[in-house]
Amino acid sequence: MRITSRRKPKQFKSLHNLDFETAEWMNGVNEWQRFRVGTCEGLWSSTDESYCILAITNNSPGNGHFTDVLQWFENSCKRDKRSLKILELWNDGLKSHLINKRGFKDVGNNCVEKVFK
Repeated sequence: MRITSRRKPKQFKSLHNLDFETAEWMNGVNEWQRFRVGTCEGLWSSTDESYCILAITNNSPGNGHFTDVLQWFENSCKRDKRSLKILELWNDGLKSHLINKRGFKDVGNNCVEKVFK
């Protein structure tokens, strides 16, 4: 008899050990879902090629929870071999930060993308 042990896969933990919470938005009438990670909340959806963030707000800026949001999405992108897109990005400071410090590329139409494939 051969005995093997199985360990549970290592669970992902973000920088501040925050959970990724999701819920329907507008009673399921469209493809967008609500998310919350710590004090950050927003809207996201997915396609076969990417995870997309449409809106994000940090209700307590400066606490680092935005990093946790990106870590959660980036972990899922790596796992599922998808890119991460942030759509309708009207905040020039955030857009610059994402491009210059977070590895995103400007793909036009006020959108940025980070490829993990």
